Amino acid sequence: MFGMGKKIKAHDINQEIQQGTALLVDVRDDEEWDAGHAVGAMHLSVDRILSGELPTQDTKEKIYLYCAAGGRAFRAASYLESKGYQAECIGGLGDWKRSGGAVE
Repeated sequence: MFGMGKKIKAHDINQEIQQGTALLVDVRDDEEWDAGHAVGAMHLSVDRILSGELPTQDTKEKIYLYCAAGGRAFRAASYLESKGYQAECIGGLGDWKRSGGAVE
């Protein structure tokens, strides 16, 4: 499910984040976040997103989302896209790690 069929490298996403053109958002629950998450990610659960809380007001900023396996991130990405955001599900935290992403 990582990238919904499109190979994305953590290094590339991190470069976009450093350039200020992208966000990485963990949409898992608090307990999952506390157990470990991608370095540089912000935490905003899928429930909060689906109830209207947005990770940014800038619709031009790319938003990469992940969860445990990809389902919740896909739902959140679809919702954000419906609101005019450039959002992409990159799968689960395991996919992030396998693509070279650091976890804390």
